[in-house]
Amino acid sequence: MAQPGRHVCLGFTDEPYPAGTHICYLYNDDEERRQILPLYAREALRGREGFSYVADVPSRADLPRVLEELDLASAILDRPGQAEAAITAEGYFPGGCFDPDDMLARLREAYVQCQAAGLLGARFAGEMSWALRGIPGADRILECESRINELIKEAPMTIMCQYDLNKFDGGLIYDVLNAHPIVIIGGHLLRNPFYQNYG
Repeated sequence: MAQPGRHVCLGFTDEPYPAGTHICYLYNDDEERRQILPLYAREALRGREGFSYVADVPSRADLPRVLEELDLASAILDRPGQAEAAITAEGYFPGGCFDPDDMLARLREAYVQCQAAGLLGARFAGEMSWALRGIPGADRILECESRINELIKEAPMTIMCQYDLNKFDGGLIYDVLNAHPIVIIGGHLLRNPFYQNYG
């Protein structure tokens, strides 16, 4: 069994990875998405970590439906303060613009709040198709990835980003992949041969 707060096991693989590893999970269909997120959330909740889920939905009214589809509704509703969900616009670019400074500040604040609440860390999962929406500042995503990698060296965070392969062209897939040291593809944890260290 993985040691709480030190390792995470996502259920698809028995191979644990160190806490703080930045994971890029590439899923090919909604069934994979429905399977992986509940496992990811439950592992965080069992380990007394904070869990935040950001959904790619147009309004807060759509959140209950998405949480039900992902079997996350009861987990989030039953664990106020430890688990929460937000819509994409609120969770990632509340000012209507993607800003790495704002992203980093909010991740750091989330970790501080987890510490104050007696939790071990913070995990984040989200629907990242917003990268294709032409959001102002979206061209700074790789800069943000690099700086998040610096942040998780000092704070034991695990951040899982999801990218639907059907929504990305080859060039953008490469840009996404080269910012992540590890990927999970088809349920297998793999070292990423495209990874580049921007630090």
